[in-house]
Amino acid sequence: MKYLPMSFAAVALFLVAGCSSQPEDSLNFPPPKVSLTIQDAGKGVSLRPGEFAMISLKENASTGYSWYFRLDNGQKGPQPKGGQAVELAGERVVPPKDMMPGAPGMREVMVKAVRPGTVYVVGRCIRPWDKDQTPAQTIRYRFDVR
Repeated sequence: MKYLPMSFAAVALFLVAGCSSQPEDSLNFPPPKVSLTIQDAGKGVSLRPGEFAMISLKENASTGYSWYFRLDNGQKGPQPKGGQAVELAGERVVPPKDMMPGAPGMREVMVKAVRPGTVYVVGRCIRPWDKDQTPAQTIRYRFDVR
């Protein structure tokens, strides 16, 4: 029985060590129908309900700037009945491969088509504590779900 605490400590150390190499949010994303980058900003994307799109953008958390996303139906007022045409299905941060201090990683955002309609996914690169500052960058993708 004197080996039990040492075995427990070894297992706990193994479990903790395994977590450090995973992305910040290790969601298992389904394969996307389309992958989008900063170069695709402003373009329209056609999806069918149930299909996914992945947005991948460089992000350097050491500067304080991160990407934040929201849906915009292009109209003032309440959301359409039944919700938006797409939903933000999840996101994760993929650290840089070389792990050099200050190196940028990638923010990956999964968008899921839910129902017919058109909606914009708007990304803003901001430092969350700069409440009244203009974003360093703003991008938009138009999603048409048919």
